[in-house]
Amino acid sequence: MGLTASIYGGGPFYPGPNSVLQTINSSGFTTLVCWALHVHHNGDLVYNDTPVVSNGEYIGDPSWASELAKVKEEGSINRILFSIGGWQTNDFYNIMNLLNTQGDGPTSVLYRNFQALLKEIPVIDGIDYDDEGNYSINTIVRFSRMLAGIGYQQITFCPYTNSPFWINCLVSIEQTHPGLVTGFNLQCYAGGAYNIGNVKQYWIEPLQKAMSKGFDAAAFINPGLWCTHGDNCDQGMNPKQVNAQFGKWKKEGITGGFIWLYDDIEKCGNDPAAYAAAILHGLS
Repeated sequence: MGLTASIYGGGPFYPGPNSVLQTINSSGFTTLVCWALHVHHNGDLVYNDTPVVSNGEYIGDPSWASELAKVKEEGSINRILFSIGGWQTNDFYNIMNLLNTQGDGPTSVLYRNFQALLKEIPVIDGIDYDDEGNYSINTIVRFSRMLAGIGYQQITFCPYTNSPFWINCLVSIEQTHPGLVTGFNLQCYAGGAYNIGNVKQYWIEPLQKAMSKGFDAAAFINPGLWCTHGDNCDQGMNPKQVNAQFGKWKKEGITGGFIWLYDDIEKCGNDPAAYAAAILHGLS
């Protein structure tokens, strides 16, 4: 497997006047992560503030599917994920409650809504979990198995802390759906900034211990850094700093990473291609 570079983005990855979907495929990034898909208490799926699926029917922008398909067909992007959750969101609490009250079968609204999303946008490869509060293994495992049954090919985890929880989730899912979880997109910024110098100790080594000898834990961990951001664009990392950090992670066996957040790259007038190159060159 080659080197990978993922980019998380919000509004710019949705159709409309601010969309960058027609140009992102020339950036050099290999994975596009649409953030964030929120699950409301009634099962509705809302992309940031835009309702996209309700009661088993897609109600979002009708051009989103074709635009994402073009992204995948015409450039460097070869994988598209939709990310659920984020800091101080209720998404995984809502998922847990819906699973507990309606189950995970085809008649449940959760099943029908995620089925409708994939039917409308079949280029989605998988779902990324940014659970930063609920931490219910049963919920993560049941939800993952439901998504696999619908037809989603991949699950990724996006943790910033609590490695034992995420590793236990992986081990449980592997028992019935080996290979479904394809990586940990590890936050190494904000609340996860402490991970920068501790990826091996806190994540690679315990993950390797929990899995089989043939498992490549280092290649499973994809650290992420926050690009230049802030009111004066004086926080975060520029491409040169990103390149240097991934050069350090290369020595630990890391083969992929991500940048948070496209919206900030745009806001600060930076070049997405420079950030993609920074990851890939650092790991080369």
